[in-house]
Amino acid sequence: MENTIDKKEKRKRFIIKGTTIFIIVMLFYPVAHFLLMWFGVNINSILLTFKTPVRNKLEFLKFNELFYNYQTLFASLKLETTQKLFMASGVYFIISCFITLPIAMFFSYFIFKKISWNGFFKVIFFIPSILPLVVLTFIYKNSFDVSSGFIGVALGKMGVSTLDLFIGDNAQWMVWIFCIWAGIGYDVILLTSGMARIPRDILESCKMDGVKPMKEFFRIIIPLTWPTITTLFVLGMMSVFNVFMQPMFITQGQFNTMTIGLQIYQQSRGSGLQEPATLGLFCSLVGAPIIVLVRYLLNKKYEDVSF
Repeated sequence: MENTIDKKEKRKRFIIKGTTIFIIVMLFYPVAHFLLMWFGVNINSILLTFKTPVRNKLEFLKFNELFYNYQTLFASLKLETTQKLFMASGVYFIISCFITLPIAMFFSYFIFKKISWNGFFKVIFFIPSILPLVVLTFIYKNSFDVSSGFIGVALGKMGVSTLDLFIGDNAQWMVWIFCIWAGIGYDVILLTSGMARIPRDILESCKMDGVKPMKEFFRIIIPLTWPTITTLFVLGMMSVFNVFMQPMFITQGQFNTMTIGLQIYQQSRGSGLQEPATLGLFCSLVGAPIIVLVRYLLNKKYEDVSF
């Protein structure tokens, strides 16, 4: 009897030990990835803000000059070029949150209700989300070519020239239009997924009560998909800092299309890494509390419903 109990205890200990080893092995990679790719990178970025180039090598500043990079950054905020940089970046907040998101909500509801041609709109909106951004910008820019682009040729026949669309003041508009077109598809995918979770019983009840589509959209669909809308709104706010590939591929950052993200990216490829690190940390310290506050206020709008 005692031997049987000992065997069970040993087996139980073996299972517990094996389970512990399995958990440790499975957690090793994600924990190592977090420590190296997030914690390590961010700590290094913070340390870079307290360094300066000395003989082609970054060294820590003296104690009395420790915040020199921050002083330089604050001084640059008074410059017109820096103000234009922040203004050009801030536009993407308006584009993402107040133009792209509302349009995506409308078309998501259109697809969700399976109205005629909804399959066609699925393809139109989903393709930009599938293709790489490099391919999308290449197709977009070349479609306006006066000799080979289908849009450029079509506009040429109507007497409209597309030669100057990507230079001068028009360049900003072309980047904005691309961001709207390419961003709608991503929002539509998430919104339609959120709407698909809504129980059909609720929609059938609305139909039986004679609720009109617009009232159903604003009173039923939006409140029930509010967590998804909140997430997309927060991501739209972050576009102020992370939009850089679109203007880089379309205008190379020229013609007042330079953004905070693109400037950080370009400066990070040089030797003066302390400047982009300081700008990035400053934007994080300013932007993070604002984003958290907005998310908190948006979550207060409607109560989260589980179904």
